[in-house]
Amino acid sequence: MSTNTKHSYKLSVKKATRRTRRRRSFKNTTLVQMEGKCKSNKLSQKLKALKNLIPSQNEDEVKPDQLFKETADYIVFLRTRVLILQKLVEFYGNNNNENENVVLL
Repeated sequence: MSTNTKHSYKLSVKKATRRTRRRRSFKNTTLVQMEGKCKSNKLSQKLKALKNLIPSQNEDEVKPDQLFKETADYIVFLRTRVLILQKLVEFYGNNNNENENVVLL
């Protein structure tokens, strides 16, 4: 091999390795971007499911922080409702016999 041939061979090898490195780095970044999109897609699906569970006044686009606040308020509302129902059961009791006697008299 002549000197020029060796030199051109070395240059072609360098260019080829640069191309593969660029391709690999490009593939890695696209995979990372795709993973980010998948995560954000999963998150948006979960937020949409949460929005469907919570009755809200705003049927428009709701920001996540507002949705979390509405969720917390709804949880407090449901807990309060359960407590009220428990107190009503305690007050009126579970004895059906006593209630039937009062109605029959």
